[in-house]
Amino acid sequence: MASPRAVLVTPIAPARAGNGLAMRMGLFLEALCRISEVDVILVPAAGDAISPEASRFLQELGVRLHRISIAGASDTHFSLLTRIPDSRARLEAFRAYGKPSLASPLSAPVLASIEKVIRSCAPRIAHVGRSYLAASVAALPAGVVATLDLDEDDLTSFASQALLARKKGNAIAADWLEQEGLACDAMISRFGARFQRMFVASSREAWLLAKRHAAFQFERMENAVEIPPRIVRRDDGATLLFVGSLGYKPNAEGVLWFAEEVLPRLRAMRGGAVRLLIAGAQPPATVSALARHPCVFVLGRVPDVLPHYQHATLALAPLRAGGGTRIKLLEAAAHRVASVYTPAAAEGIGWPKGAGGWSGSSAREFAAACHEGLSQAAERDRRAKLAREWLLRHHARSRLVTRISRAFLSLLDEGSGKENSPSQSTGAPP
Repeated sequence: MASPRAVLVTPIAPARAGNGLAMRMGLFLEALCRISEVDVILVPAAGDAISPEASRFLQELGVRLHRISIAGASDTHFSLLTRIPDSRARLEAFRAYGKPSLASPLSAPVLASIEKVIRSCAPRIAHVGRSYLAASVAALPAGVVATLDLDEDDLTSFASQALLARKKGNAIAADWLEQEGLACDAMISRFGARFQRMFVASSREAWLLAKRHAAFQFERMENAVEIPPRIVRRDDGATLLFVGSLGYKPNAEGVLWFAEEVLPRLRAMRGGAVRLLIAGAQPPATVSALARHPCVFVLGRVPDVLPHYQHATLALAPLRAGGGTRIKLLEAAAHRVASVYTPAAAEGIGWPKGAGGWSGSSAREFAAACHEGLSQAAERDRRAKLAREWLLRHHARSRLVTRISRAFLSLLDEGSGKENSPSQSTGAPP
């Protein structure tokens, strides 16, 4: 019997490594490839470039890639509101718009292009990445099983970013961010009934979403990382490493906060004996400028993170806003590197007691946590080993791919012989 056909609608080229969103999309793509022939429909709302990692990954899986052009494709309403000169009037127009800004490229011509590809593929199952692409489900014929990966609770994520902006005195930016979250949540209300299952990265976010959307079913599907079979450590006892896409504003803000508020305190504690490596694509000018400091090295996009983890004494996750599960904390644990993180960064990761590393909320606490981790080689190795052992049980890529593929197969079995209409209920919350 021939394998069923599937489509993956994604805002970024899926990959096995690199960008966190690309890695999550890659996880679902690999699961689909285990059970079906897959066409990938790339609607590049989260990034147009296809990284070398993504290109290799897609070739290895043998999938067909359909790249939808969204250049200059923002719908008319959004294009007009962005031209309003008064910031308050622009915000009110955005509220009336009712969709997140990342959904603006899904204009009528773009949706028509997606529909054309879907009809040519004739899939039995379609998986869509992120709430802002949920409208692409309108292109699916009745009877196609549909799933949506939310990854995180966007409402809560944007609310945390808004709170940070408000604390910095930027009320307009905070109000805009809050509206982004509300608009993402509205996409779930509008299109959720067409999805048989919606996935999120943590139990907490599944619970938050189920409280607001009781008619829909949300399933926790953790993030996954590749776990190297052999670990070689070459750290010098004084190297701090941040890895993450710097085009993601909470990452850039966290790095700036660490460099400006935490690092001076830490250097004072240690007599200056510390260096900071920042690895990540698309660093804004404010982050690039940190390279002027003699102990800060802004590496930009790196072809392979392995050598940097080998030489890292501690990994950093100084994020103070955002949502989801921080893949880079999992990646550090996979390379047996202890981390220092804020409570916000570790939310959704259920480290066992004593595993992972150290936590700190304020600049003073974060600096003290880094100092303790740098000063205690045996303890940081113990915490890193515990985290890696826990990771093998809960976030190993092969296990998660198997779980997701079984979930897809179950939905296909449930959908056999049934007609899925847009009004069909998707079940109760967990």
